This record gives sequence, C-alpha cells and structure tokens, in this order.
Amino acid sequence: MQYKSGLNKIAMPQPWQAIAQRFCSIKICREATESVKLGFHKVKIMAREVKWTKYLWLSLLLFGAFMLEYFSIFVIEFMILHVDIWNYTANQRSVHCMIMVFIWAVVIVMALFFSQKYYHFPSRENKEDHPSLKNWVITFSCLICCKILTFIDWHTLKVFGEVQGKNAYQFCAQYLYYLFEVMLVTLIIMYGQKAIETLLKKESPIPFGGIILAVTWGVFHFVSRGVGLEIWNGISTMIFSVLSGVMYLRLNRKCLYSYLFIAVGYLL
Repeated sequence: MQYKSGLNKIAMPQPWQAIAQRFCSIKICREATESVKLGFHKVKIMAREVKWTKYLWLSLLLFGAFMLEYFSIFVIEFMILHVDIWNYTANQRSVHCMIMVFIWAVVIVMALFFSQKYYHFPSRENKEDHPSLKNWVITFSCLICCKILTFIDWHTLKVFGEVQGKNAYQFCAQYLYYLFEVMLVTLIIMYGQKAIETLLKKESPIPFGGIILAVTWGVFHFVSRGVGLEIWNGISTMIFSVLSGVMYLRLNRKCLYSYLFIAVGYLL
C-alpha cells in the first residue's frame, strides 16, 4: 500500500507508520525544546552583562577600605585595647599596622572572590601577551618619576627613611602595611579602568583607573595625616596615582606586573 504522507513515501504497514509518525513528532519536539533552551541561554548571558557602575562601585568600596583605618583607631584600639591614640608608642603603631593588614586582607579577598564569582574579573591573563619595548620605556619612565616624588618627600630613598629609628619588627610591620595598601591601590586602578572602559564599550589608552585613584585616595592625602591641609602631600599622591594608572595600562593590564611596579614606586 502506498501512502501519500510526506513522512512515509514508501509502503509500510499502518502500525509501523504510526510509530514512525510518533518518532518524528518526538524528534521535532526535542529540536524545538533545544531551540527554546538555547534562546533562554542567550537571554541569560545577555542578562549577565555587567554594568559599568558595578565595577565603579567596587573601586569606590575598595577606597572605602582606607576609611576602616579610623574604625581601627577609634574602636578597636581606643575602646577595646585602650591605646592612647594621641600618643602612640612605636610598638603600638606596629600593632596598628598589623590590625590594618588583617582588615585589608579580608576586604581584598572578599572583593576578589565576589568579582570573580559574579563578574568573572579579573580574567585569566595571556602569558604570551608581553609589553612592547615602547611600553617598557614608558613604564620605567613613570617609575623614575614616582621615585623623584618620594625623594622630594624623604630626601632619600623611602626605604632608608623608614628604617631609621625602627627595630626589625617595627620596620616589617610598617612595610607589610604598605604592601597591602598598594594591593588596594592596584585594585582601585583595575576596577576603575574597567568601569570606564565598560561604559565606553572599548579599551582606552587614557588612565581612567589612575584618575579615579587620584580623586579618591590622592585627594584624601591632603588631610590624611590629621595635621591640617598638606598641599604637597595631596598633589604628589595624585600625581603618583595617575602615573600608576599609566603603568597599569602600559603593562598590558597585567595585575602582578602592575602591583610590583607600583610597589617599587611607592615603597623603595
């Protein structure tokens, strides 16, 4: 018997025809279901696109971590440890540094965990993407400028100025404090740069991350020492911030390289 059905152009018994039709229907349904799932998956991916304000908020929240130093001073040290915060001894200042290291370490780990889980940033770096010779020249030029700024402040290398009058424990505590401070600085640059580039929908050679660092952490240094308005301290820190932003870009946004160069510029 010949059937006119498009599904069965060859002769077959009616029971087999019914099975064939059912099989084709199931296959069509499965294909339709897969298409719907794929469509929902694409919509889900689009919904996960991170707004530029998310990165900006992370950058600003990391700057807010510097304000936690006041929490350490007035709550942990003054109210709990009963330290005379107006007359720190050298060892008490070292204790303060270690408290801040712990607080900043918690903030940094939480920020990176949150960013990786929800924003998938910072992404895995391409090890073969090395900075060009021109970028290395610009990076080292920025580093030299950073060292000139610290030399103006200390009249020597900063590390030599810091070691004077400190024992080994005090010096190590102070520099551990600085190392975590530089971690926050680097992350503010990274997230700030990512925020503006996400807004612009393209990578930019302008150090927006360094500019954001300058108008937050840099401006804060006009009054950070609590001894009135310090013009040079604020201006030099703002310049250092922009130079750090340039180094981050010229090092192809490599986190570790950027951290190392900013640390040398700030700590040496």
